[in-house]
Amino acid sequence: MKAFTLLTQYRTYSKNIQSILIWNITFCLGLGIHLVLYNLYLQSIVFDEIMIGKILGLNFFAQAIIYIPAGLFSDRLGSKKGVLVGVGIFIIALIGNLFANTPDELLVWGFLIGLGNASSIVTFVPLLTEYSNEIERKDLFTFAFSTGTFFTFLGTLLGGIISDNIQAIFHFSETTSLRFTLSITVILLILCTIPLFFIKRRNVPEKEEKSHRSFVTLVKSDPKSLMPIVKFSFSKVLAGVSLGIIAPFINLFFLDKFDLSTSNISIVLAAGTLATVIFMSINPKITNQISEVKTVSLYNLLSIPAVIILGLSQNLWTAIIAFIIFRSANFGLTPIVSKLMMEKVTPEVRGLTNSLGFMVHSLTISLLGPVAMYIVSIVGDYQGYLYLCLISAFGSFIGAIFFHLAFEKKKKHVTKGLENNLA
Repeated sequence: MKAFTLLTQYRTYSKNIQSILIWNITFCLGLGIHLVLYNLYLQSIVFDEIMIGKILGLNFFAQAIIYIPAGLFSDRLGSKKGVLVGVGIFIIALIGNLFANTPDELLVWGFLIGLGNASSIVTFVPLLTEYSNEIERKDLFTFAFSTGTFFTFLGTLLGGIISDNIQAIFHFSETTSLRFTLSITVILLILCTIPLFFIKRRNVPEKEEKSHRSFVTLVKSDPKSLMPIVKFSFSKVLAGVSLGIIAPFINLFFLDKFDLSTSNISIVLAAGTLATVIFMSINPKITNQISEVKTVSLYNLLSIPAVIILGLSQNLWTAIIAFIIFRSANFGLTPIVSKLMMEKVTPEVRGLTNSLGFMVHSLTISLLGPVAMYIVSIVGDYQGYLYLCLISAFGSFIGAIFFHLAFEKKKKHVTKGLENNLA
C-alpha cells in the first residue's frame, strides 16, 4: 500500500521532476554501496587509522572547496549541467580509486572523489527547485529525500552482503572483493546520467527572468538578504561538528569496538538509513504541529542522548539502537532545512547558498576527521569513541539552540511587526 501511494505521488509530478527523481534514486543506490564500503576499503590497504583520517579529511576538504564554484556554475549555466559535470568527475575518481595500491594514490583519488561527490550532490536541491512549481514543491523535498534515502538504504544493505559473498564464493582477498563490489557503484553512476538527458528546458516566467541579478548586485541593493545565508551557513558548521566527529567513522566504530563483519556492518548502517526514511515520512505531520524550525531543533535535541549512549555502550544491541536514533534524528531534518533555506533566500543565490552551506559543513568535517582518528589512536577505542560522541552531543545542543533563536525568533518578530502595522 505504501509503495502504491509513493508511485501515485510520483505520477503527479511533471516529466522533468520524474526524470530528476529517477536520477536521484539510481545515484543514491550507488552512493549507498560506496558509503558503507569506502572506509573498509581504505583500511584493507592502509591499516593506519591516522592515515585513514587524513584521507577522509582531504576528501571532505575537496568537497568544501568545490561547493562554491559548483553552486556558481549551477546558478550561471543551469543545475542540470552542474549535475552532469559532477557525476562525470565522480565516476572517473571512483575508477581510479579501484586501482590504487598506496596511501599516496588513495589520497589523490580521495580528493577527486570529494570533488565529484560534492559537485553532484550540491546541485540536487537547486535542480529540484529550478524544474518544479510552487504546488509541486509542497511535498516534493520530503518525497525526494525519502526515496533517495531509501535507495541509499538498499545500497548500504547490499554493499556489505555482496562483498562478503564474493569473498566467500570466489575466495578473493578482502581488498579484491571490495573492489568488485565498489565497481557496481561506477556502473550505477553511469546509468543515473541517462534520465538527465530527458529533462527539457523549463519556460521561465517573465517576472522571474527579469529578476535575475548577480550576487554582488543583490547584496549592494539589499544587504539584509545576506543574513539568511550567514545564519544557515553557521548552522551547517554546528551540524558539521555534530556529525563530522563521529558519523564518517561509524563503520570503523562497529568494526573496532564490536568486531562486526562487513555484512553485519552493512545491515546496521542500512537499518539506520531505513529509520531515517521513516523520520522523513513523518516530517510533514510534525511540522504542521510545531513548525519547521522547532522540528529541526527537536531532532537535534533528540540526537544528544542517543549519541551519548552510543559512546558509553558496551552492548551491541544498545549501540545499534542508539546509532539508529542518532542517525535518523540528524539526517531526518535535512529536507526541512533544505526547504527552509530555499524559501528564505532569493532565487538568484539559491545555488550559492546551498553550496556555501555544504562548504562550511564539509570544511568542518575535514578539519575534525584527522583529529577524531588521532584521539582514537592515542586513548584507545572505548575512550576515544566516547570522547567523539560527547563532542557530537555538544555540537547538537548548540545547534538546536542556535537554529531556534536564529529563525523561530525572527518569524515571531515579523508577525509582531505586521500586527503593529495593522493596529
